[in-house]
Amino acid sequence: MLLMWIHRSCPICEAQCGLRVQVDPAARRVLRIEGDPDDPRSRGHLCPKATALAGLHEDPDRLRRPIRRTGTDWQEIGWDEAIDYAAERLIQIREAHGADSVGLYIGNPTGFDVGAMLTNRTLADALATPRAFSGATMDHHPKIVTTRVLYGKNSMLSIPDIDRCDYFLCLGGNPIVSQGSLMSAPDVRGRLRAIQKRGGKLLIVDPRRTETAKAADEHLFIRPGSDALFLFALVHVLFDEDLVRLGRFESFTDGVRELHKQARPFSPEAVAPATGIAPDVTRRIAREFAAAERACCYGRIGTCTVEFGLLASWLVEVLGILTGHLDEPGGLMFPRPATGQHEPGRPSAEFEIGRWRTAVRDIPEIESQLPSAALAEEIDSAGERRLRALVTLAGNPVLSTPNGVRLAKALEQLDFMLSLDIYLNETTRHADLILPNAPQLEHENFDYLTMTTAVRNFARWSPSVFEAEDGTWPQWKVQLELAARLMGMTAEALDEQLLEHDLARFVGKAGLPAEHVSAAVAREKLGNEPGPMRRVDLMLRAGPYGDGFDDAADGLSLAKLRAIPHAVDLGPLESRLPDLLRTPGRRIALAHPYFLQDVPRLRAKLAAGEEQGLRLIGRRQNRNMNTWLHNLPVLAKGKERCSLLVHPNDAMRLGLVPGGRARVRSRVGEIEAPIELCDDMMPGVVSLPHGFGHTETGTRLAVATRQQPGVNSNALTDEEALDPWSNTCIVNGIPVEVFRC
Repeated sequence: MLLMWIHRSCPICEAQCGLRVQVDPAARRVLRIEGDPDDPRSRGHLCPKATALAGLHEDPDRLRRPIRRTGTDWQEIGWDEAIDYAAERLIQIREAHGADSVGLYIGNPTGFDVGAMLTNRTLADALATPRAFSGATMDHHPKIVTTRVLYGKNSMLSIPDIDRCDYFLCLGGNPIVSQGSLMSAPDVRGRLRAIQKRGGKLLIVDPRRTETAKAADEHLFIRPGSDALFLFALVHVLFDEDLVRLGRFESFTDGVRELHKQARPFSPEAVAPATGIAPDVTRRIAREFAAAERACCYGRIGTCTVEFGLLASWLVEVLGILTGHLDEPGGLMFPRPATGQHEPGRPSAEFEIGRWRTAVRDIPEIESQLPSAALAEEIDSAGERRLRALVTLAGNPVLSTPNGVRLAKALEQLDFMLSLDIYLNETTRHADLILPNAPQLEHENFDYLTMTTAVRNFARWSPSVFEAEDGTWPQWKVQLELAARLMGMTAEALDEQLLEHDLARFVGKAGLPAEHVSAAVAREKLGNEPGPMRRVDLMLRAGPYGDGFDDAADGLSLAKLRAIPHAVDLGPLESRLPDLLRTPGRRIALAHPYFLQDVPRLRAKLAAGEEQGLRLIGRRQNRNMNTWLHNLPVLAKGKERCSLLVHPNDAMRLGLVPGGRARVRSRVGEIEAPIELCDDMMPGVVSLPHGFGHTETGTRLAVATRQQPGVNSNALTDEEALDPWSNTCIVNGIPVEVFRC
């Protein structure tokens, strides 16, 4: 038996740790998965989710061929027949009812597949619909909008320089479990410990004493949804105690005086009843943060998916700017991707919203996104403007978006539904056609998204572990073939068109290695192999670390990365402002009117006083990744994990008993869950993890439905509750009632 070790990255979460995978190629079996000790990013670290690589490959429930609905059953069909059928039905509906009669929902697994990422936009353009939804409005859209308004480009996120930080303030995040969401930092626990070992401080502000909080120097409970008030109070103290130190930002930052005015009502004393954090503690933290040599404020999903998510995300950036920590070592900094998409460029168009709107509530698009919370009503309540067809791309919105019960019923009303997915799950069971893709082990990959959130610059290519199974297609090919049919052209012609577009976009950029290279010369160097890796090679060679299409030069190319079994370290993050700004005049409008328009709503919230009643929050788990991994035996084993965490004092008041069950009710729904008493919860707050609810008939998820079915927490999420200026669904801080069963 010939065994092989293959080095690649883990494509399950943003850490994308380096792995070494032992395989039996002849049997197409994974024998062992280990952390790669020679990988410069993860240095041998891995978490339980890494085993999902083998689990997904071997899962007998995973779809291998297209399947088409035939009454109440499914039938396998060939690829050409499937793609032709999908395109025919979508075109028919579009021609009969207009382009906006078709909707698109994109899930987050596509973010870890470079081919999918590079063809998502192409498929969206081919559908020609403005009605696009995605997991972004359930997760990080306030960050996207904040980045667009402050810095001019929505993908140019500021990332913690955790390896040089000595004061790490974390709100609404649990990076030890998430492995660093919007902070690609393998072995986060080790990196946080390193802060403490060098004399720094780790401070966690969260309604639950999370796994990260337990490792911290200090943890503060905060009432769910009050993060913007707490952050504004920190800003208030900076002005009140003359702690503002703009440094070099003074020369390209406007609106500081107006910001001072806006912060006055939010003193620590004024916000304390709402946040639950004592005024003297808030003042101390502001002073510590300002005095720290290298400080970082990291706000994550708990600060985004709340009533004032946009204001909280904005104030995280404001705190860094006012104290001189942003864009400096140890603070929030801007990675420099090897593929060159975050290089200085022309100013972006003026920020605007509402280029199109939803039919039912007249909700404006924001950064080309409509809120996922509006998906069901756009199908079941929009009359003649209703969605008649829907394409879902690697997503399970029935479990991951608000009021999933309503959405499941709405999907039955569609004229046609197409799902690009590897599972027959709670969402795709409603489809007319499912197009699966080859799993990660059967195609090469490149860590494309992660370079934009990395705590240290890097580049890495991953080989396929096995030859693709006969009759399977990678996701990029599925999307490209469908898009080409919708556009009335061949996939080969469309692929060449995408390459030509990228040649015009990246080759010849001033100050980069391919500045003096012609598009024709670059095109010749790239060869004729179709698919996304040709475009990756183009971006690498033209990018900031590239070889400029000179094979003898030292810079990067895809060929060079393919010869290296580990990630290539490209050095620490560096200061990049103001050159990187895409705003008018390369200036930061700190008190931009887009943010200030929502401050009166926050003041009104403060004036209304403390709200009574229980609030529901979610939680991360290290054996889960949203809805995806529950069907894998190695990750589904163990005790039931979808439990309701309740503080003992609340349990006593409500008559709840450990090991019993509780009914949890919100405005839109009711579920039952097992009770787990836990003094890690802030009194008045209960917690359910998201992504569960594998209880529906008509799915093929044998392990999930048997071992970890859980309950759908989004049956409680109110689709009418939004952070209005980011279109983000409010999934944390939901008002609920809890009763003993």
